[in-house]
Amino acid sequence: MKRTIYTSVSALALFAAAPALAQNNTSAVNQAGTNATATIMQGGSNSDSSVTQGGDGNDTTVNQNGSVTGASSSVSQTGNDNTANVTQTDDGTGFDPTQSSSIDQSGSGNTADVTQTQKTAFAPVPPGTKNTSAVTQSGNNNSATLNQQDDDQASSILQSSDGNTATVAQGDNAAPEGSSLGTTYNNTSYVTQGGTGGNSATVAQAGTDGLSSVNQGGGNNGASVTQSGGSFNNSAVDQGGMDNAATVNQSGNSNVSGVNQSGDFNLATANQTGNSNSSSIGQTTNENEAIVNQTGDGNSSSVNQASASDPSYGYYTGGDTSGYANVSQSGTGNSSAVAQSGVSNIAEIQQVGSGNSSSVDQSGTGTYAEVQQIGADNVSTVNQSGTLNSYNVNFEVQQTGDRNISSLNQTGFIVSADVLQSGDDNISSIDQGGSSNYATLTQSGNGNLSGIAQSGNGNNAYVTQSSNTNISGVNQSGNNNTATVTQGM
Repeated sequence: MKRTIYTSVSALALFAAAPALAQNNTSAVNQAGTNATATIMQGGSNSDSSVTQGGDGNDTTVNQNGSVTGASSSVSQTGNDNTANVTQTDDGTGFDPTQSSSIDQSGSGNTADVTQTQKTAFAPVPPGTKNTSAVTQSGNNNSATLNQQDDDQASSILQSSDGNTATVAQGDNAAPEGSSLGTTYNNTSYVTQGGTGGNSATVAQAGTDGLSSVNQGGGNNGASVTQSGGSFNNSAVDQGGMDNAATVNQSGNSNVSGVNQSGDFNLATANQTGNSNSSSIGQTTNENEAIVNQTGDGNSSSVNQASASDPSYGYYTGGDTSGYANVSQSGTGNSSAVAQSGVSNIAEIQQVGSGNSSSVDQSGTGTYAEVQQIGADNVSTVNQSGTLNSYNVNFEVQQTGDRNISSLNQTGFIVSADVLQSGDDNISSIDQGGSSNYATLTQSGNGNLSGIAQSGNGNNAYVTQSSNTNISGVNQSGNNNTATVTQGM
């Protein structure tokens, strides 16, 4: 008896669409399960809707209103207790604002909401203006929400495990249409959620020609991608581990960001404001944290974290962080590379200006490196492979000026070094291979050259050069040595 009642409901839905048949509206409903509900309302022209529900307790609502040149929706639900809502609205009077939506739910307890509101006819490239959406949920208790505004948006959501949540928002229908400022068309988003489930992905694209890809193959991962304004921004997030969190914010043009988390309990944040910036974060072990902030044009940053965790060396979060990297770049053409493969390593990089370059390689235990470069064409290289008993293998470099070069190699125990270069064309080199070494190097003029090598125990070296074109060399390989060099007044 119930099946007869719902068959009547389907007939009423078709009958409600009958006045619009002259406007090429078509609707086909096939319900083979029990307690299924389908509501289809089509207004305008060239609308097409097909609903097939093979499970029990499925609910589908399709509302296509004002589609001048065609809106198509297909919903197929073979599981139980699934809900699908599709709304496609367009009142444009121009050419080819075609919209299409397809929802396929073969699991149970899934919810999918798709809203496509174009209201325009702006077509930057053939074959014209259209929005496309595809949602496939083969797992259970998944939720997918998609909102497409403006033109030429494309979105795909695939949920193959259980308890996943995906939210995608593309475009802004309030943007001035057809102008070079404020248009929000031609964005593409891919969300794939598998693994053990419980993943969450949020994507917001409000610029033009943006591309976002979120692939979550692990479990309980969270990803947030925001592309606010600008053109041709590209973001890729790949989470294969457990309980990872990734946040990407892009504002400007032609920025590229990549986050790959294959370990567990990692945190990654990438903020890009400007043009043609690139950021890459790779986390292959557990409990790493990486923060990258880029403001300006043409900056590049690479962070690779493969550190292990040891509570004995926990400096930043009381023992819970394997590696911590914080990179801040403001200006033009700056580059930074951080590689952490030791235990409980910390690197903090700040570059302001243009053409500055910083490289930090930490393969030791409990190492710390801080680099600050302000000016143009400064170069800093840090290599830390030592092991310590407490948080003492550290290096701090500050370069203010142009074309300064600093190099550090630390392989010993409980070593520390500080370098301060303020001026132009200064060069410094520190090599520490012993234990309990300390070196302080200050150059405040132009064209100064200084080198310190310490391979013994208990060595201390202090070098200060405050005029121009001074040269200093200190080599200590014995025990309990101290060297102090002062040049220029």
